[in-house]
Amino acid sequence: MYGPVTGKTQHLESSIPLILIIILAIFIAGNFGFINFSDVPLLNQVFGGKIIKVGVVGRISPELKNMLISEEARVLGIYYGTGEGLQPNQLFGGVLKPFDIIILQNQQVCDRAARKTITDWVKGGGKLIVIGDACTRVTDDPAALGWDVGIGLMGDIMPAKIGGVTPEREPITTGCSSGKFKFLVPDHPIQSGIKNFQFSGRTINVFPTANSNLIATIDCSDTGRVSAPATYAILESSGILTGKVVYYAYDPGITSRNMLINTIKYLKSQRG
Repeated sequence: MYGPVTGKTQHLESSIPLILIIILAIFIAGNFGFINFSDVPLLNQVFGGKIIKVGVVGRISPELKNMLISEEARVLGIYYGTGEGLQPNQLFGGVLKPFDIIILQNQQVCDRAARKTITDWVKGGGKLIVIGDACTRVTDDPAALGWDVGIGLMGDIMPAKIGGVTPEREPITTGCSSGKFKFLVPDHPIQSGIKNFQFSGRTINVFPTANSNLIATIDCSDTGRVSAPATYAILESSGILTGKVVYYAYDPGITSRNMLINTIKYLKSQRG
């Protein structure tokens, strides 16, 4: 038979509902972003880690910035906190450590130290979006063009390649300015809620690397550009890298709000 219920036992039992209420309140606060658990790994896993910290290296376009500070982004827990963008010479120590996702945009020339910092951050689990020709030039070599210039630099992580080492400083060529945008992976999370559409904007000519998956192209065949029927539009890194890189040959801030939001959500979901 069970013995009598003591006062201590009664007190413990009466405290259980209050404890459950407190745990539920913390869970709700964490999931709606009122409390930030993103820097505490255990709590981040338990309570959802709703906040997504996004930073920009380079100079953010007005369209992209408007998306990142929009009400829709806030509701989804996206927090943008680097103003007009960090400059490459600011990438020292643990500057990138607080961010879940870094966007590299409108910064064609980077020094080798900055490129290595970005590469090491991705290899350590960071998630990177590279737009256009960002960081394709280095400060100390005017003949160098491309992310794969130098051992152990951004060529190790990039899903796209461009140029090489040339006798002269060659221009970076552009791709389609208009054409049919086509997703090649119909069930890819970046495409969620988006159909193929007519594209218009500035693109950069790149080619896939062995470390890439091709997500979308822009078909120029209906614009009379027979010699260049398609531009590689979106590529992502694949393989054994701990982090993840998504490359855009154009500014997604100009094209589609949903595409950028989908990309951020997709990168956040990738384990790194």
